[in-house]
Amino acid sequence: MAWAVISFFCGRYGREKGYSFWFSFLLCLLGQLIGLLAVLLLPDIARIRADAVGRDRAQDQEIATLKARLAVLESGSGTPAGTRVESPPAAPAVFPARTDEVIACPRCGRRQKGNRHSCYACGLPFRYEQE
Repeated sequence: MAWAVISFFCGRYGREKGYSFWFSFLLCLLGQLIGLLAVLLLPDIARIRADAVGRDRAQDQEIATLKARLAVLESGSGTPAGTRVESPPAAPAVFPARTDEVIACPRCGRRQKGNRHSCYACGLPFRYEQE
């Protein structure tokens, strides 16, 4: 009779940890002391799932924040993303040589191949010393 009562509380505790009531109950009833220890030592699935959901929400918020910051950085000084900024002609940016490597525009920071005549985003002309 005592093991039935202990098994009942063991089943409730197992359910709180995220396991089936009947699994925990039968484990304690049939395994007695070993079953009781097993249920007590089982990892808390309910808390693990809650932590995972919390992490997912935090990651989603961080991703949204980073996307917003990236949109502001890509658009340049506060203009909406995708808007081409017309600026006065400037002296060309000078690079050592044309390359297939990725370079950053000195004016707007957009990354592009180093074999272009001008920046695709802001129109800054590129000049190469070896030409």
